[in-house]
Amino acid sequence: MAVHGERTEITLTAGADLSGCQYKAIGVSGTIVANNSSAFGILRNKPKSGEFCSVSLSGKMKAYAGGALTAGNRVKVTTSGWIVVVASGDGSVGKALATCTSGSLVEIIADFANADTTY
Repeated sequence: MAVHGERTEITLTAGADLSGCQYKAIGVSGTIVANNSSAFGILRNKPKSGEFCSVSLSGKMKAYAGGALTAGNRVKVTTSGWIVVVASGDGSVGKALATCTSGSLVEIIADFANADTTY
């Protein structure tokens, strides 16, 4: 799946071996996170501990779905950096741009700098 469109990216140092975590939510410490308030963006590469990691902060990007998503669903970060549908009262990092099943790679539009912790 090719993703075209503008996005803001930054480089961090991996705080753990992230070679198996591409397209999961990452924190500023360079580790996988489990909620919106800790999330800094989506990991774009597969770094080992101490290597540089490329992180998408905002715009159109790929992410792994931790549950079934429908295009247009508001999404949040959950355990192990997965992206799932928000529940009532949860915050959102963005929206799903496609429909997918759990465990699938999906396109999202997100803004981690302005992610909600509740809405």
